[in-house]
Amino acid sequence: MLEEFIVEDEHDDWLEKIKKEDESYNDFYNEKITNIELNYIYINRRNDIEYIKKNKCILNENKLSKERLLYLLKTNIKRENKKYGLLSILQYNINLKPEEIRNYIEDSSNYNFLNTKREINDILWEDTINIFQDINKLYIVFYEKKITNKNTKKVYIKNKMKHKRKKQTKKLI
Repeated sequence: MLEEFIVEDEHDDWLEKIKKEDESYNDFYNEKITNIELNYIYINRRNDIEYIKKNKCILNENKLSKERLLYLLKTNIKRENKKYGLLSILQYNINLKPEEIRNYIEDSSNYNFLNTKREINDILWEDTINIFQDINKLYIVFYEKKITNKNTKKVYIKNKMKHKRKKQTKKLI
């Protein structure tokens, strides 16, 4: 009976060692993304970066919804009484699998993590290795709009010649 107890105890030690060893690799497992960093880049009319604003955004099930994105765009389109237009939305999502890390280190040119969004829709994020979570970002690039003259003169087109048609009546005999 004492022998059985010792065998079970050794078995538990082995299991504990594996758990401890596995904990050191937790950073290399893919996980859902809970939040991302948003970078708003404001470009002036001379094509210079005027200002960069950073925010954190909480994701719901690895997704930034279209409604939330529209809200973020609308609230950040003005800065210092200047109006900006949306130039580009860029998503940086590192979606490496743990077994691909060695290949990525050896030759990173085979990987492209930057995607340009052509439309304003839900933005989905793929699960990311835990140690790369902080690198995932969304870049929103704004370009300063030109000031236009809002006072336009109305032009009325009048026809100078009015054509009147006389009714011709025939006399019946």
